[in-house]
Amino acid sequence: MAIYGLSDLHLSLSIPDKSMDVFGAGWENYIERIRENWCSTVCDEDTVIVSGDISWATKLQETKKDFEFLASLPGRKLLCRGNHDYWWTTIAKMEEFFASNGFDGIEIVRTNAVKADGCLISGTRGWMLPGDGEFKEQDRKIYDREIARLKLCFAEMDKADPDRTLKRIIMLHYPPITRFSHPTDFTSVITEGGADICVYGHLHGRAHEKIFTDVEFEGCRYYCISGDYLKFKPKFLL
Repeated sequence: MAIYGLSDLHLSLSIPDKSMDVFGAGWENYIERIRENWCSTVCDEDTVIVSGDISWATKLQETKKDFEFLASLPGRKLLCRGNHDYWWTTIAKMEEFFASNGFDGIEIVRTNAVKADGCLISGTRGWMLPGDGEFKEQDRKIYDREIARLKLCFAEMDKADPDRTLKRIIMLHYPPITRFSHPTDFTSVITEGGADICVYGHLHGRAHEKIFTDVEFEGCRYYCISGDYLKFKPKFLL
């Protein structure tokens, strides 16, 4: 059994006219590449962390073909929300949707603590960092809320494993750290919470220049698992 990560699938089987071509040739035939790489890497007993930007659909019912595709792939899939997951709704509605359509092996992670292969996994979306050029004053409220949600992730982990005997993995969509901005409020919470691994996605194309990955910082190892950065091959984590 192993844990892998692959984020930013941007599935568009439900909305075929939505193209990722704007991000360059690296996205050519990407859905088939996801299938081939996933099936050649992941076994049914493995777990895959998918940290956001899963489907281009805007409503939950529109995601059916995308989740049929995801459910057909081997392994247990743990999902958190990305900035383009407009279909995302309440956990109860999403779980009901998965169950009613027979989408087995797909689970939502949203500040809860999920056990997998001797680890606890939790996560939230995160947000852009104050040092980013796009960060505006109106982003502060969302930023503070995501910091609070990250703290809740660790509170749930503490409830599930008060003695901290299990490894801790945090999944975020937005990068909590980049080559140009560390430490951050996010890394402070991650360090205090005792995370062993943090994965994130979101960065594409030229933004790959910002990536801080496969590096240990204050006791936690950070990995960027954006699909195009990994050439759509799940990244082995543990």
